Amino acid sequence: MSVSDEKAIKRIKGFISSGKIPHALCFTASSGIADELAFYTARVFLCGKGDFPCEICSACKKVQSRSHPDLINVREFTDAENPGKVSSYRVAELREIVADSITRPNDGDLKVYIFKDADTMSAACQNALLKFTEEPPDYVRIIFTAHSRDSFLDTIKSRLVFIDAMDDGDEPLSAEAEELQNTAREFIHALSESSEYRAAAVLSKIKTRDELSRISEYISEELRKAMLSSVFPLKNAAKAQKFLLDFTENLRFNPNITLACTYITAGICEELKI
Repeated sequence: MSVSDEKAIKRIKGFISSGKIPHALCFTASSGIADELAFYTARVFLCGKGDFPCEICSACKKVQSRSHPDLINVREFTDAENPGKVSSYRVAELREIVADSITRPNDGDLKVYIFKDADTMSAACQNALLKFTEEPPDYVRIIFTAHSRDSFLDTIKSRLVFIDAMDDGDEPLSAEAEELQNTAREFIHALSESSEYRAAAVLSKIKTRDELSRISEYISEELRKAMLSSVFPLKNAAKAQKFLLDFTENLRFNPNITLACTYITAGICEELKI
């Protein structure tokens, strides 16, 4: 197991032990690593023995053999009637998956759906899953795998908790991307201390529309992490996420970057009641 695998698994265990399990996860890594993490997490969810799979119970064995009735590998489901064809997601079949989610679990308390290579989905396919990823039944857990988050619609990104697990062959973040990520963390930290002034000062580093668009994604992820860690009230953080998504979609209408940075800071603070 690589260091990146261990970090990803540690984060999963953190969700379990805190009792704040996201209903929709996405592992970003090469296909092999992401798939392994997806099925490991499925065993964690379906085993129910704690924050790690016991590997010896009936549920763990069924997941290992891919025969658990409450584990749906969506790629296998959608390709069952099209043997020999190139695997791809189709809107009609994804709607069948959404309809299937209404049926309660067979063996336990949870039902787990795995969407492998979800970043290959068309915009239409992603849109078919919007409601499903936002408000699935309380017994449903959704796991996506992807090479990166870049191909996802912003509306889908905002509904997922991303867990990056680069393998040794993946490229690390560029210096510019790492700086933006660190700036986003500083911004959220300032908000966590109720300092709108300091948050605005942090965001004043942003000078271009492209930088603001990119850092908005990092801020969105840091907001979600803070929400899961109960740094901000859940309801307020969700409203801040919605504000951020709307802001990003309308960024092209904000030609003045300084004013746009001020607006985004004030808007998030208002939603967080800072």
